[in-house]
Amino acid sequence: MSSNSKRNRDRKPLNSEGDFYVEEGTCLWCTAPESEAPELMGFAKPDGCFFRRQPETAEEIDHAVNAVRVSCVEALRYAGRDATILEGFRARGCGHLCDALSSNGDDSM
Repeated sequence: MSSNSKRNRDRKPLNSEGDFYVEEGTCLWCTAPESEAPELMGFAKPDGCFFRRQPETAEEIDHAVNAVRVSCVEALRYAGRDATILEGFRARGCGHLCDALSSNGDDSM
């Protein structure tokens, strides 16, 4: 994560290593992200959802972006810098959920 970030975000330890993650202490058990990306998301009581694995295909990336988008409390985030993925977030109106975009307040690029 960039040292320019407005806020240091703690990742849930259950998340798999990678750019998509669920922020620690934020999941409210809405199960919406799990519905969007069941092949990627896991759920454990009492912690809630987490990325049990990272997306590998274009379809899985699309599912992961949608999972981030539908989180009722914006608990899911994207920490990567892939231009195509960032554009997908911007196109869905949720660039603010990308660490690379929200760190400087610009999600309009």
